Amino acid sequence: MTETKQKTPGIKKPIKKPSGKPVQQPTTIEIKKQKANPAKMPIARKSSSPENKILKLAKKHLFHRQAGRWFLGIVVVPWSMAAAYYAGFASDRYVSEASFMIEKSDGNGSGVEGLSLFGITPQTGNDQRIVETFIQSPDMLYFLDEQTGLRQHYSQEGDYLSRLSPEASHENFLKFYRDHMRIRFNDTSGMLDLEIQAFNPNFAQKLADLILERSESFVNEISHGLADEQLKFVKNEVMLSEQRLKELMSKLVAFQNETGLLSVSDQGAALSSIMNELQAELVRNQTELQTITSYLNDQSPQVVALKQRIEALQVQLEKETNRLTDSEATTLNDLMAQQQELQLDLDLATRAYSSALVALEGARTEASRKLKQLVVVSSPHLSEEAKYPRVAYTLTNILLILLAIYALVRMMRATVREHRD
Repeated sequence: MTETKQKTPGIKKPIKKPSGKPVQQPTTIEIKKQKANPAKMPIARKSSSPENKILKLAKKHLFHRQAGRWFLGIVVVPWSMAAAYYAGFASDRYVSEASFMIEKSDGNGSGVEGLSLFGITPQTGNDQRIVETFIQSPDMLYFLDEQTGLRQHYSQEGDYLSRLSPEASHENFLKFYRDHMRIRFNDTSGMLDLEIQAFNPNFAQKLADLILERSESFVNEISHGLADEQLKFVKNEVMLSEQRLKELMSKLVAFQNETGLLSVSDQGAALSSIMNELQAELVRNQTELQTITSYLNDQSPQVVALKQRIEALQVQLEKETNRLTDSEATTLNDLMAQQQELQLDLDLATRAYSSALVALEGARTEASRKLKQLVVVSSPHLSEEAKYPRVAYTLTNILLILLAIYALVRMMRATVREHRD
């Protein structure tokens, strides 16, 4: 028993020292190298829970401390330059405002129907739309330039970035004018709201006054031009009606001279009366002949005389009948029809001439008065403070735009780097 107990510890001693064998050391070293291998790191990231990619990129790149130079170059420097320009160098632009509308002078009593400015009703607002277009037109621009030297004012006043280039073309000049002028039609009130900008308050007020003056002249020119065209047309119609009336009168007089009858209808009535008398006389003589032949023979002087008288009445009645209804010659009925046709044409021409005279008088009345007028509701005023540029509003918008550009650039750069990795 004692020997057994002593041998047992001797057997356990070599079991505790297997790790000290030099043969097993390379195996342990290889296991450590596999754990530290960086090539297997993406597999470990894939097994982890994914984060929001946009937030991850923003945390890593957009708000990283290395992004300061990007923020400085894209946001801080440009915004500082803009702030310096608008706060210290940008020229003040003064505004003169006015409100006006187009009204018809007299809505009733128009002598010529349909005669109105531009041929439309004032309720549609087309008059105001046309004036709005005219104010923005090159004609108005050239008028203002001729009266006030607008190009010189826009190209010499103000700072370098705000002014108009001296070598600017007509198209650029017109665009610059439209950018510094606003005309808006109010559908509710039917008025036009005008706003004109200039580098001097007195010049801005002068521009607004000239725009209103020229617009009123434009309205009068258009309305009176239409009235003059209408008057010219009516005068021409009167001349044509008068000429036709004279021609028809000449034809009627020539017809009367040719026939020798002042009135064919009166002559026909007289001829009918004569024929009626002859017919009645013939009937009386025939009755008398039948009466006397009952007690006198045919050779009796009274019977012979009565027969001769009856024959004469028959010949005369036949002659008068032929004058009225002969088919082979021009009869009184034909002459009567011709004269009635001429007389009808003459009556129609007379009525047309009378209507043309009435229309001419109405057109003259329309042309002599003011058909449309420009009603100024709010006169141009002299500004005491500059309305433009709006420094705080403009700088805020610039800052927001620069921040958006900065965020977009950083996110694009981070996306490209992420794909490279």
